[in-house]
Amino acid sequence: MTDPYLYNGQSPDDHVASCPDCSAVLALLDQPDTAVRPPPTLREAVLSMARRRRSPALVGVASVAVPYAEQVALMDDLLSDLSLAQWDAPVAKHGSVKGLVEHLAANDAAIAGFMGVPAAGEPAVHRRWREQAGNLLERVSAGSEVLLGVEVSLAGPRPARAPLRQAMVQRTFETWTHADDIRAATDRSRAAPRDEHVHMIAEFGLALLPRALKGPRRDVSATVMLTGPGGGTWTIPLSPASDHVAVFISADAVDFCRLLANRWPPGTFPYAAEGDPALARDLVHAAATLGCD
Repeated sequence: MTDPYLYNGQSPDDHVASCPDCSAVLALLDQPDTAVRPPPTLREAVLSMARRRRSPALVGVASVAVPYAEQVALMDDLLSDLSLAQWDAPVAKHGSVKGLVEHLAANDAAIAGFMGVPAAGEPAVHRRWREQAGNLLERVSAGSEVLLGVEVSLAGPRPARAPLRQAMVQRTFETWTHADDIRAATDRSRAAPRDEHVHMIAEFGLALLPRALKGPRRDVSATVMLTGPGGGTWTIPLSPASDHVAVFISADAVDFCRLLANRWPPGTFPYAAEGDPALARDLVHAAATLGCD
């Protein structure tokens, strides 16, 4: 009774034989055509629609989460591309590439612990670092801008505390620095971060610079102009009572970030200065102590 009702009194086979639409569907199921590549604009159209429909991201959180995510992805790709022998390539201060990644994971762990990220259980150092970094990124991305203002301990030999926002910039900075260390150890070309991320790293280091100066603080300011991609100009009070600019320093922005990481010896660092030359030298040498090794 059911078949005649569905097929207007015909058997299923008779209906398919007389119906062009059903015949075409069955032919397609029996012998599907080669899959057609979607048009190149489809992916961006779908992503654009998704962005419009989702809740807007917190700009403050994204400003520190996105740079870190990018450097983690680049480091992950780099480590995935290493041969077994390259994991043992020598690296200054950390013995080998493996030792360097273990050091990076240990520095990440302080912020990960603050964010409630459990210790990674992966035995392989690459996967252990990547799991921890990924979990840290998820926690920060899901957090609020208020959380970014909470003070935490920064990594490095010089004890310092700063808002979580700055600590995440430091995580970006250190991940990039050590990725470049690995590139150098394995005969790969160095790579600079995006221009806006270079600017962010330079600003992070310059904010710490007054604390890094040795000796009594002088009641002056210093103006630093960084040129090239990611550059900018900052005037830094070297004490709360600074009353005038005593020195003007100019240097390349990416080079300055490498100086901050102590990857450029301060004695050979290329810069120009006007004003107090001794203060300029002191600032350049102090900048080289702000790395995370």
